[in-house]
Amino acid sequence: MVDIISKESPFTPGRPVPVEYFVARRKEIERFERAIRQTLSGRNENIFIAGQRGIGKSSLAGFIRFIAEKEYSLIGSHCHLGGIATLEDMMGEIFQRLLQDCTDKSLFEKLKKGFSSYIKGVTLFGVEIEFTKDKEQLRTLVNNFLPILRKIYEEVKDSDKKGLLLILDDVNGLTDIPQFSPFLKSFVDELATSGKPLPIFLVLVGLEERRADLIKHQPSVARIFDVIDLPIMSNSESEEFFEKMFSRQGITISSDALSLMVQLSGGLPMLMHEIGDTVFWQDTDNKISEIDARAGIMEAARIAGRRYINEQVTGVLRNKTYSSIFRRIARKLPVGITFTRGEILKELEEKEQKNLDNFLRKTKGLGIIVEGQMRGEYKFVNPLYHLFVWLLYKEKNKK
Repeated sequence: MVDIISKESPFTPGRPVPVEYFVARRKEIERFERAIRQTLSGRNENIFIAGQRGIGKSSLAGFIRFIAEKEYSLIGSHCHLGGIATLEDMMGEIFQRLLQDCTDKSLFEKLKKGFSSYIKGVTLFGVEIEFTKDKEQLRTLVNNFLPILRKIYEEVKDSDKKGLLLILDDVNGLTDIPQFSPFLKSFVDELATSGKPLPIFLVLVGLEERRADLIKHQPSVARIFDVIDLPIMSNSESEEFFEKMFSRQGITISSDALSLMVQLSGGLPMLMHEIGDTVFWQDTDNKISEIDARAGIMEAARIAGRRYINEQVTGVLRNKTYSSIFRRIARKLPVGITFTRGEILKELEEKEQKNLDNFLRKTKGLGIIVEGQMRGEYKFVNPLYHLFVWLLYKEKNKK
């Protein structure tokens, strides 16, 4: 029996993937490397990474930073801007993160000296920066963003650094403020017309609808950013992911188990890590069997449901009619299968039929189901959500 105390799961559910465990996305990585090489020639490159929640946007961005620093000698900074909704607060986070991400001690000291008037304190062995919260000071950073980046580049190029990579992740709170889009356009236009090249690569990360918000406030933003829209992973990519991750721990996986895990994860890296982790802890002999996979997938469905949709589903279930419709869908359809409005309508009683359209609108709005490719076709956002709803009713019936 495997010593479970010494086991260490290679999966990271709910967190960006460490660079050493990053798998697949070769086409997207090639596109980023092309942009990095253009940056090295003195050009400004701008890319927006878009995609649904759980598709692996932040993990890809983190991997790109790793490549840019290790292979191309850029100085990179990955700023997580969740909850930030003003340009001033964004500036504080950008420059604080730029300092803290700097691993070159001599370069760090130079940058720290340059930002001395904005730094309130330095803790944790001299590397944890506490940046100013003063709005007036931060406003000066907003107004002088390009000159400050130029000054930083002048410092870093003396340390054999060839350019800057700035990743603004989780910009969902910023895109709806009217000032953000004009700020981006002004920065890019000022750089383009200055006559002084600056090798900077700007990457934004967010949902596709947030990119639409940017364009709504400033239509010209559409031409500023190339878009890398992350699709769900193919079956072959998903297979490669599971096989490589388990093999790192000396674990083999049967073809039946692999097929189940690929099918139920639906090509979403978020769910692949959920399933991989729960299946990993089912294993007792370094061989993933179909039994291990089934048990792990059931547990993953419970975890994913509680973590991502439990509150929404619970709210829908409080309505007896909606609850009855949910039960009929979950009980009748195989997990992962699309369904049409007409098919479900045939299974419902008169009161349920009258409420079906309201039910569909409600569950779509909550992100539980989405429309399919054909008119009137629907499916659960991912297979684990379907399985979670099925489990809810199965456990309820047992009680």
